[in-house]
Amino acid sequence: MTSTIQNTTPTTPDDADLVAGFPFPFLEDRYRYSTNVEPAEQPVTTPAGQWGTAIVDIDSEYRAEIDQRAAILAADPTRHAVLPHMVPATWDAMFTLMRELDAAYPEQMQLRSTGPDEWLWRNDILGIEQRFRYGDATTLPDEPLRYITSQVQEDIALLDQRNGQLFVDAGVVTFAADWSFGFDVGMSFLEIHGPVPRVRREGVITRAHEFLKRLQPHQPYRRTNWTLTIDRRLDVSTEIYPEWGPDREAILLVDDAEFGRRVHLRVEVQHLIRLPDSGAVMFLIRTYLLPLELLATVDPWRRRAAEVLAELPEDMADYKGIIKYRDRAARWLRNAARQSAPTGPGMPVWPTTPPDVDTTGAAFLVVAVGDDAETAHVSRNWVAAAEAVGATRLLVLDTLTDEQDRRSLNAALDAALTGTRILVTGGQYDVMTALAMAREAGAVPAELSSYVVHTRDLPLYCAHCRTTFRVEGRAGGVVSCPGCARDLEVHEHHSPTMGSFLASAAGGDA
Repeated sequence: MTSTIQNTTPTTPDDADLVAGFPFPFLEDRYRYSTNVEPAEQPVTTPAGQWGTAIVDIDSEYRAEIDQRAAILAADPTRHAVLPHMVPATWDAMFTLMRELDAAYPEQMQLRSTGPDEWLWRNDILGIEQRFRYGDATTLPDEPLRYITSQVQEDIALLDQRNGQLFVDAGVVTFAADWSFGFDVGMSFLEIHGPVPRVRREGVITRAHEFLKRLQPHQPYRRTNWTLTIDRRLDVSTEIYPEWGPDREAILLVDDAEFGRRVHLRVEVQHLIRLPDSGAVMFLIRTYLLPLELLATVDPWRRRAAEVLAELPEDMADYKGIIKYRDRAARWLRNAARQSAPTGPGMPVWPTTPPDVDTTGAAFLVVAVGDDAETAHVSRNWVAAAEAVGATRLLVLDTLTDEQDRRSLNAALDAALTGTRILVTGGQYDVMTALAMAREAGAVPAELSSYVVHTRDLPLYCAHCRTTFRVEGRAGGVVSCPGCARDLEVHEHHSPTMGSFLASAAGGDA
């Protein structure tokens, strides 16, 4: 039973992929420790894209990170440990992850039964084909946990539950964020988290421990954790602190451009899974890194990260190891406000921060369109400010491509009295459409405010169909018309009255 692995060459990170799939961790403008668990496999839409569909995530850095893990394990075997009683759990973990990979990436990963306890595993990305018998170590080229972590980007820790406590008794952890897996093996969950400030006093660690003990098979959960890291360094474990620790002071000496390139927001998506056969709890820890210069290209992320860093209490910043440079990071983000740079007078100019509520209004209509977290945040703040001074209505809609939602907005606009301030937030298509509908209903510019949480879509008026459509695209780009199927050039020319961009056949073709 042999396994063949093709040569794997580290790849250059794909910036678009990194941003689109980045799990931005902040839901509010302040951060405090919490259990913050939620059911897994629920997609999260962000201003840049989406994450969270699958438990195991493969992205453009797959090969590079697999190669990094192999090099780290070769240099430091203490990153891999399995106490003797955890051997059944390692098979359970490997098999569970193979099932997840098969479900999430069926074209590249396949797990097939070939007989009683006999299986064929294929990983076409790495060129692996392996036949094995479940529980028989002689049928795998490596210990089960080490074998499967050579094919996923996640670190793995396995927790045994006994005597009312959880103990970290097995794992492969090569990308630790300033902690030592080799030191922690055999310790209880409560002992490991003892040094974390506030968590015991506020009861967070106790609640997390009790939650984990109640986990049931086939009901996976997830949570996020975060810090900052200098450079694109996944391995910032305690063992190699001399290699990366000095960077925390040295980064203060670089210019702003280098600072933005080198300082990364580091986010862990941690999946919590009760394994079905062994009963062990599996922690999957997937680490994502995004440099501040890319983070700042998504304006809602830039603003919120700046607020979180500026407000973070000293003890928490110190524990995360960012106390020396977090103030500069907050300033850098605040100074990196995305400048809207239209190339001509026909382009809309969106504010880079949500406008204040005009408190001279006679009443207020707040319209929030879409499920983006930033939309909810902005609309809540508007409602709180408006309710303090006058009658306020919040209208929450899914999308203005939906006729029922359009009727609901038209009804709300018809009911609005003269002097009502109308505040709209959502994606660019929905905001432009809502503003056009408000103007058609008689609203004047002084009564309208808006905030766009993303510009990945837009309303497009096809000069040939003479119809407006919602498309994914940008001014200056080319899209396919949903109506006539022509390739259309989206002109840098927008009509506030129609609430759309003009588009015509690309290259002038009819």
